[in-house]
Amino acid sequence: MPDGAYAAIFDLDGVLTSTSARHEQSWRDAAAEFGFPVTAESLMATRSVPRATSLAALLAQAGVELDQAARDKVMAFKNARYKELIAGLKPSDAFAGAREALISCRSLGLKIGVASASMNSREVLDRLELIELVHHVADPREAAPKPSAEIYGISCAALGAFPGNAICIEDGKPMIANLRAEGMHTVGVGDTSLGAHEHVAAIADWDAAATLARLKR
Repeated sequence: MPDGAYAAIFDLDGVLTSTSARHEQSWRDAAAEFGFPVTAESLMATRSVPRATSLAALLAQAGVELDQAARDKVMAFKNARYKELIAGLKPSDAFAGAREALISCRSLGLKIGVASASMNSREVLDRLELIELVHHVADPREAAPKPSAEIYGISCAALGAFPGNAICIEDGKPMIANLRAEGMHTVGVGDTSLGAHEHVAAIADWDAAATLARLKR
């Protein structure tokens, strides 16, 4: 791929679709199965972070200690339950404008990546019938956990784009701060206080052509 390629790299949950409710339900089911309490507040700590980090946070807040073998069983149960829940995903579960945003990026010649903390991103994208529009889905096991920007750096390399030629579409404030520190252009989805270079209320409101033109100035 030639130097100077431009890329659009998307977070998944909260940007293209919402899987947080399914993640939280699978954690509730795992907690019930293995006998430790969770609350709505403690489940907030499981959003957009790896499974092991999520479990460590839940156990800490519950005041429960488990050895690694037991933790592995909890995580395996949680993942199996989550896969059951996402099996019901359908194209209409993608956010309004998500498919159109990806199509717009492709029409502009942008290489498209997805950089999510979830190891099930490819399956989710497949269920949403978006996978065929994406050039690269990053494996979170190959990068430091979010909000480290490493997974976006890996995506840039895979897509053949320099970090300064990458548009990163995210909904997490710490993640956006780290992406900006790496010289990547950020689009914040949702809250206008995210600190991104530009903000949109929802992915349907994003003008990819305008962002690319701004980046090329």
